[in-house]
Amino acid sequence: MKYQPEVIVCVGTGGVGKTTISSAIGMTAALKGKKTLVMTIDPAKRLAQSMGIKELKNTPTPVPLKALDNCEQRMNGSLDAMVLETRTTFNNLIKRYSSSPHKADTILNNSYYQYVSGELAGSEDYMAMEKLYEIKKEYDYDLIVVDTPPARHAINFLTAPNRLTQLISSGVLKWLIRPSTSVSMFGLNILNRAPQKIVKLLKSYVGLEIVEELTNFFSEFDELYSGFKSRAKEVHALLSSEKVQFYMVTAPTQDAIEEAIYFYSIMKDYDINFAGFIVNKVHTAFYDDALRTKINKINKTLDKNDPLRIALQETLHIDSIALHDKNLISYLKTKIKSQQIHYYLTGLIMDRELLNLCSLAALSEPLNGIIE
Repeated sequence: MKYQPEVIVCVGTGGVGKTTISSAIGMTAALKGKKTLVMTIDPAKRLAQSMGIKELKNTPTPVPLKALDNCEQRMNGSLDAMVLETRTTFNNLIKRYSSSPHKADTILNNSYYQYVSGELAGSEDYMAMEKLYEIKKEYDYDLIVVDTPPARHAINFLTAPNRLTQLISSGVLKWLIRPSTSVSMFGLNILNRAPQKIVKLLKSYVGLEIVEELTNFFSEFDELYSGFKSRAKEVHALLSSEKVQFYMVTAPTQDAIEEAIYFYSIMKDYDINFAGFIVNKVHTAFYDDALRTKINKINKTLDKNDPLRIALQETLHIDSIALHDKNLISYLKTKIKSQQIHYYLTGLIMDRELLNLCSLAALSEPLNGIIE
């Protein structure tokens, strides 16, 4: 019997329909009777509307069953959805690991923290995993589907915890945090002890007030480091467990397939359960090989202005795109060379076509093999 995951993580570059596919997997699980949550990162408004939800929030929101009233399929389980709000999640982490509400407020009101919580490279990846861990601990979902942040590198999601904790503990940041044990005198001590060339350079570029604001921030943030580090280890352990499956979402274009092959070559070296590829936006062929040959022969005998020739040329054009898709998928399989990897092909479904939950249910059909 196929091992059933408790978490499915969809990775991939932008523009391949990753958010829609994540939602379709969630729908598949809900139709099969599972209590399911889809955690999206950057959902199109139309996607939320198709679920019958006015607005997605940072907490799970039930998808109303009435949205399926006109569908042929019936939901035997339940489906919730939510959107990751990086700043809100980061704020909750600060509150959790601070020694007192006052300490938490000091950090939350610091202007540098306002930058870190919204702009720091990797923070969205880290917060996505933090939210996943939080939801996994506090709720009893049969399956959580995670749509990872849009990123140039699909591997960012896996490396985010270590990258963030390393940033906090290394280099200049470690130098800023460690010199003084006196919180009240931290700013003065660091400026007095620092090499004057560095202090002068900092002051000339950002000003003394901002330098002191930075040192105050790192002074308060120091006590949170062990909490962040411990949590990162727990999240890493979750992602490495058999409970979690990773799927690479891609599309049948040369660039997308090459990127998928490259990212897989990196991901296979990580201690994760990589389950397969989902190739989205795949065109369906009009003809089999024999019929395609016949149609081409008929087409050549028709006058160029013949309506039938024009219609056949259109079908042959789409058919040629489908053949191109098929060849790229074959190329992908040839490059991967693994009997353990599964492939799922989904049709050309765009956000504008997701008019209601029935559309999402229809898209989920090719993904049935993922959930038993």
